[in-house]
Amino acid sequence: MRKPFVSLIGNERYQVGCTGQTVYVLDPAGNELAKFRDLAHAYYPALHPNGEVAAVYSNDGVMAIYSLSELRLIHKFRVSAVNDTQADRVPSFSPDGRYLYHIEGRKGDSLNSRLSVYSTADYRLVLRLFEQGQKMDLDGLEFDRKTGCAFLLGYFRQEHCNEYFVARLIDQALRDVRRLDQWTHDYYHDAVRLKQQGFTRESYKWSSFALMTRVKPDLERLIGRPADMGPYDRETTLDDLKRMKLSLSQLWEESAICPPGR
Repeated sequence: MRKPFVSLIGNERYQVGCTGQTVYVLDPAGNELAKFRDLAHAYYPALHPNGEVAAVYSNDGVMAIYSLSELRLIHKFRVSAVNDTQADRVPSFSPDGRYLYHIEGRKGDSLNSRLSVYSTADYRLVLRLFEQGQKMDLDGLEFDRKTGCAFLLGYFRQEHCNEYFVARLIDQALRDVRRLDQWTHDYYHDAVRLKQQGFTRESYKWSSFALMTRVKPDLERLIGRPADMGPYDRETTLDDLKRMKLSLSQLWEESAICPPGR
């Protein structure tokens, strides 16, 4: 019986699957090599570029590092206080493998984000960005495979209306910030998250793509007219998302530049 993986990612040698309470290491054919129960609520894995190490983030604010070649836990550390995990996201290794990036809730302020960078030599914190300053929620980080540049998705919190954006991370700052409407922000947030989770059926079931399809008929009956749900107006299946190959770098290329002063 196939396990209900919320995330399942892999390379030519290993697959890493997360069900919440258990982290599985599989071979490419799906045969179980090992399983670990070091984390509760573990849903978000990432693979090191060398293909032999995996980072897995738990919604309890803990990161675990596994050696896939040795099939063992090699490091486990807290990245957020227990009450500060609301803004935490999928971890990402830098293309050169030297660093692990992770979006976290600010200390004592889970509604706003900071970006932490850990050295993969010993997984100690080496840099923390956006700990203070403008109120901001970062919803996703993705490295472009061709250029190695990091792209961030998020929004600035404003009193009356949030300002949604995609930007490049250059010299430890947001650069070339480009404005988005909320529908586009949400659509790419969901699409990139599903991609980072390996396009599993379980992750899709809990995504906005599936939710919008379920609620749209009831909403239209309630309001008595067609509901405008932006890009969610058309049903988007899991196979559609795989074919579309959406990325934050693509979104940045296609989006409008924010005016000076942002």
